[in-house]
Amino acid sequence: MFRSVNLKNTRAAVFCAIGALLLAAVCFFALRPSTPDTVTINGESVSLRVEDEEDAERFLTACGYEKPEFLFENEITVPKHWNETYTRYNELQRQQGFDLAPFKGKPAKEYVYFVADARNATVLVSGNRIIAAHVCSCDGSEMRMIL
Repeated sequence: MFRSVNLKNTRAAVFCAIGALLLAAVCFFALRPSTPDTVTINGESVSLRVEDEEDAERFLTACGYEKPEFLFENEITVPKHWNETYTRYNELQRQQGFDLAPFKGKPAKEYVYFVADARNATVLVSGNRIIAAHVCSCDGSEMRMIL
């Protein structure tokens, strides 16, 4: 009923297994979601690449915030496990074309600026790309999309 297979050429079997693993790795990396390189704001293509606070400031200026004042930069980790607040925050980000889900548990930089009307603008960056952005009142009572 059952037959055992005697592999005469183990070298061929090893090469086939390695080939299958390489193909699986290529498919995994090719099909995983990626963040966009640009976003269209007021009809103009704006880069989402950020190397430093000046690049984040240029992004905010393109979003219509005149003379953002840099406050601080902070190293954070996007939480692996989200509570209801973080789930709602990600929904806000998804509405403007970002998604934090692929960055769960990963490090990011947070650039915070003071903008007009007693508001702070925050830009989150991972892998030199903007992964989230929002504007909130300085007292934290209101948060909204930046785009």
